[in-house]
Amino acid sequence: KAQWHDEEVRALIKFLYDHWGQAGNNGNFKSSTYHVAAEHIALLPKDGPPKTHAAVKNKWTGYIYWDIKQYQAMWSGTHWDHQHGANVQGKDSEQVFMDFVKDHTLMCPFKTTGWEFYPLVEQII
Repeated sequence: KAQWHDEEVRALIKFLYDHWGQAGNNGNFKSSTYHVAAEHIALLPKDGPPKTHAAVKNKWTGYIYWDIKQYQAMWSGTHWDHQHGANVQGKDSEQVFMDFVKDHTLMCPFKTTGWEFYPLVEQII
């Protein structure tokens, strides 16, 4: 499994945002776009091997956006904003969040912190 540094994630999302016109209706890109994105990320200083087009595609399609959308759709009263994330406050909302992240581990960092890339990813998808 590829290890991603924050700088690489930022570069990937920015690259795909800049090329979002190439995305299909579901927000996925053609293989050639993932290849070019991998080449773009390879220019960054990092540890470990360069990211392959397959690693780029996996990172994009398995990303947090859909978990956030699912969390938002759970029921009224479930909170999400780009600055505070789920903004969990109180025992009841804590339990709801903890139950959700059991099956959606990508949401763990967003208990009280937003995801800076949500607005960009939302426009692509």
